[in-house]
Amino acid sequence: MGRCAGRCGEAPYAMGRRMQRAAARASGQALGTPASVAWRATQPRRLHCSRMRRDSAFLLLAFAAVAAAFFGSTVISQRSSHEVGDLAAFIARDAAPGLSAIGNVRGEVRRLQALVTRQAALGPAPGDKDAIDETRRSLDTHLARFRALPASQQEHEMLNDLQTDIRAFDEAIERVIVQLDSGKPPEAVATLSGEVRRLADQAVAAATDLVEVNTRDAEAAALRIEQVHARALRMALQMDALCVVLAALAAWLVLRAVAKGRRLEEQHRQIVERRAEELEQFAGRVAHDVLSPLASVGLALSVAQRTGSQAQQSAAQRGSASLQRVRGIVDALLDFARAGARPEPGASADVPEVVAGLVEELRPQAQAAAADLRVEPIPSCAAACSPGVLVIVLSNLVRNAIKYLGDASQRVVTLRVRPRRSRVLIEVEDSGPGIPAELGNRIFDPYIRGRRASATRPGIGLGLATVKRLVTAHGGTLGHRRGALGGALFWFELPDAEAHEGPATPEDSVVES
Repeated sequence: MGRCAGRCGEAPYAMGRRMQRAAARASGQALGTPASVAWRATQPRRLHCSRMRRDSAFLLLAFAAVAAAFFGSTVISQRSSHEVGDLAAFIARDAAPGLSAIGNVRGEVRRLQALVTRQAALGPAPGDKDAIDETRRSLDTHLARFRALPASQQEHEMLNDLQTDIRAFDEAIERVIVQLDSGKPPEAVATLSGEVRRLADQAVAAATDLVEVNTRDAEAAALRIEQVHARALRMALQMDALCVVLAALAAWLVLRAVAKGRRLEEQHRQIVERRAEELEQFAGRVAHDVLSPLASVGLALSVAQRTGSQAQQSAAQRGSASLQRVRGIVDALLDFARAGARPEPGASADVPEVVAGLVEELRPQAQAAAADLRVEPIPSCAAACSPGVLVIVLSNLVRNAIKYLGDASQRVVTLRVRPRRSRVLIEVEDSGPGIPAELGNRIFDPYIRGRRASATRPGIGLGLATVKRLVTAHGGTLGHRRGALGGALFWFELPDAEAHEGPATPEDSVVES
């Protein structure tokens, strides 16, 4: 009996190891990739990664070039704007006021000459003296205004010459006035014709030279403004063209990266589907081959626990625990294999009845996990699937909710059913930490598990994949989101058995949440 108990205690562990080796061999045979072929199969993926890194680098460079071109265009525009502003300020504040002041100087010289000449020819008239004094003051004012403006060295020299000529002209005018006041009109006429006319012409000529210099400066500034504007426009067009080209290149790289990502995603999906098909075939074969020996081993262990010595009972208890783990793996494989079967036509599952039985079965597991398993009132309804399918789906979701409550202080799992027109909506919500954001709807793919779950919870990542295959095979939809309790909320809809007609149409109906 001791030998039997010892062998029975070791059998589940050894059988589990043999089953894992068989799974590895079956997967290898199904894929048809020995070690050397598998090593070569990784080369395209490495090449894809290398190309993606290279494309990413090109894309970053293209975006950097677009940003640099935009920045360069802005800098050039600002510099051109500043230069045009300086030139415009020179014209408005220097050249134009200078031209106005010198033009007025020329006019006042000729006016003063005309006033004195008329007085000499016609004799003094009322107001002549005041007009002459006003003209002389205006002449001094315009000269002072020009002197206050910024001037080049050439303009300073020409201004000195102009002031000398005007001073000589003013002195000659003063002599003519004195001669007229002294009653010497002939001498005044001689001074007018001999000195005043010559000095006035010299002053006007000097003023004209200054006008020409200021005119040339203003024309040069205006021409420079035109050149700067044309250059800025040309460079802006070149920069814009460069930005368009670089943006087109960046868009092409983005589209290429997106297309590559879609191809890789499609390849990954096909690989996952092949693995699922292979596992389905393997699971169906292994599960039937293993379940029968497991039943015999379980029977032997139960006999040993009842009739054996204390040591034999302890060994049988350890063997039973190992056997339960092996059964869990086999059950997962078998459920996943069954999920690929076609739905049974006309099947109907009474939802309240199935939920009541499942809750009764899972209540001890919830109590062991210190979890409060709650069921909201369930209205009378029936889902268009077999009771076994509904049990598998609900069992996976509720067991997962209990298993992954983690260290949450509030430990609640809630199951609710809501008939919705021609469908039945079922939700399983928990107060645990929720689903990692990086998983998203990949949580329904085979072999996908969170990092913390993989390290702390047993399993092979087939529970939710089984749920997805069963729900979609029966024409339903499913998804997940964060629930009101702060944890995960998984939901699925199945057609209402009373409103559902015809066979279900399987479709991939995972809804983004």
